[in-house]
Amino acid sequence: MSFKHNLIFFLIITTSVNIKSSEINSLIYASWNKPDVELLYKLPEIINNDTKVLFIIHGGYRDPKRYIQPWLEKTNNKNVILIAPNFTREYYPNYVFLEKSDKNGNLVQDESKTLINSISSFYTLFKSKYNLSDNNYMIFGYSGGSQFVHRYMMYSLDKNIDKAVIGGAPYYTFLNDASFPYGVKNMPLSRERYEWLLSRELLFLQGDKDIKPNYVNNESVQQQGSNRFSRGNAYFKNLVNFAETNNMPFRWRYKVIQGAEHKMELFVDEAYAFLLSELDY
Repeated sequence: MSFKHNLIFFLIITTSVNIKSSEINSLIYASWNKPDVELLYKLPEIINNDTKVLFIIHGGYRDPKRYIQPWLEKTNNKNVILIAPNFTREYYPNYVFLEKSDKNGNLVQDESKTLINSISSFYTLFKSKYNLSDNNYMIFGYSGGSQFVHRYMMYSLDKNIDKAVIGGAPYYTFLNDASFPYGVKNMPLSRERYEWLLSRELLFLQGDKDIKPNYVNNESVQQQGSNRFSRGNAYFKNLVNFAETNNMPFRWRYKVIQGAEHKMELFVDEAYAFLLSELDY
């Protein structure tokens, strides 16, 4: 076989990979100086130059299998890799704060112990493993996962998030003078990062029946509102006001799902439509 034929064959096998698997797979990420993280993932039938990646971030019950499950049927004919990290309670008790603080707001001084650029690291692994051509990825987080995602978008150095969906967080990090994790007084961002955060394509989902008092009941949380729905409304208004006051572009979208209580599965249809409806082979 000629060199030319060898080159053509090489290009074919590196740009299109047949997987033939509909199963949830698992690998252990250990390429850092932190405790290992299990990554559940589902591959499309073919991986090529158009393949996208969606990270799915679990809530406080640490149930990535439940979180990835409703996406399996939705993405059955979509050219997308689903990845659901498992931040265990044993090793990552404060994952919703990126391990930058504990639940009492005591900051962690050693940045090497945090989850600041964790998703970027996971993506780099998959990009290399499957020869992905896209530098960007999408991310979905609900409840505790929503806490993780909005803080990750604030404090990581990662700029490769193409689209995001969040909703149902117990509370938020407002752009105000409250201390972290309730505000940014003691952990401000650069203007560049604020602009990047507010200019993302992000869908903020709320359920109008998500009004039951939850387990978080301290003064700082109550100042944001009496329940998840009211806190979410207050958070979105805070972002709008911050963007207007500082003359920054604001591209987040806000949608209320009528009749929805605090249940992740009720939000997947809207998240899917925003993130993946245009993706086909």
